[in-house]
Amino acid sequence: MSMKALVVVNYQNDHVVGPVSNRYTQLIEENIVERIEDTLKSKGKVFFLVDSFNESHFRDQKNGVRYCIRATPGAELYGRMNDYSSKGSIIRKETCGSEELLGHLRTFDSIEICGVETEKDILANAIIAKTSNPKAEVVVRQNCVATRNSALAEEALDVLSGIGVRIL
Repeated sequence: MSMKALVVVNYQNDHVVGPVSNRYTQLIEENIVERIEDTLKSKGKVFFLVDSFNESHFRDQKNGVRYCIRATPGAELYGRMNDYSSKGSIIRKETCGSEELLGHLRTFDSIEICGVETEKDILANAIIAKTSNPKAEVVVRQNCVATRNSALAEEALDVLSGIGVRIL
């Protein structure tokens, strides 16, 4: 029996309806819910990878946008993700990619990545998945990712395809 992992990246209030959201982020919610339900039905594991920053993280930032600050509503999972949070594992991160995630993905045959910031966080964590488990099939579905910059997102998906990530 194959072991399946689903990694939901940054599907948090600040990313979906807050200061770093865009018009596409809310549109993928139902698609992500379908992937979660499918993963749980097949006895797979769901990981919610979330940005979690201290105020001090933003002191050196040039653009001044503060988001996903620990213990604020903006850092919480968005919408229907809350229906599934107790059925998955929440991994907090302070960078685009998660070193902790790398350790969790070593035993899976199939790893799917979905969520927001295609050209940054999706790209970084798909590379981490491929690195931690080179034999696993790593998948990114275009209808389950969103970003503010669609041109960079397309390039990111091309890069992922080039390293063997399946783009559906």
